[in-house]
Amino acid sequence: MIEHFKYHNTNCFFMKSGTNGKLLAIDAGWPCTLYEYYRELKTIGYSHDRIAWAVVTHFHMDHAGLVSAFIDEGITCYVFEHQQESIDAMEKIILKNHKEYRTIDKRRLVSVNAEDSKELFASLGIHGTVIATPGHSPDSISFISDEHEVIIGDLAPVNVILPDDVNNLACWELIRSTGGKQIYPSHAEPFVL
Repeated sequence: MIEHFKYHNTNCFFMKSGTNGKLLAIDAGWPCTLYEYYRELKTIGYSHDRIAWAVVTHFHMDHAGLVSAFIDEGITCYVFEHQQESIDAMEKIILKNHKEYRTIDKRRLVSVNAEDSKELFASLGIHGTVIATPGHSPDSISFISDEHEVIIGDLAPVNVILPDDVNNLACWELIRSTGGKQIYPSHAEPFVL
């Protein structure tokens, strides 16, 4: 079951391990807001020490701004191979407004291939997988739970996609083909596909 809270108009999502009760964070909040993020986590009944792992739907500052802080906190942060190239561009934008921001030590990220994500998550007691959904940005992924819940990040809503937007249409077709039903966007309320 996916749980979430919202702060600064961005939803942050969590899956609880069936093995040890630890949390997988899906998206890692805004830069330089770690304690605010932790306070919001308490509103859904968890303390910050429950977060053991993190993935991000894409490397934009409202989704991955806390990755460096997470690593410093001992949280294992996974990065999918096609996301690596997007980190520097995000950090360049963050550093314009947040001089105190500490850049991500990429050597401390755990690189994963999206095709191997189901096996990885199963080893953590999390039931789901990741698929590449590059409709919003080339590094975007969606997380699909075995219960057909889908965290889509900033993928464009189905009802606003124009017929010639083959990239976004293909992403939604892929989500449908996996059986995705309950959709969790990052900046809107959940809906049924």
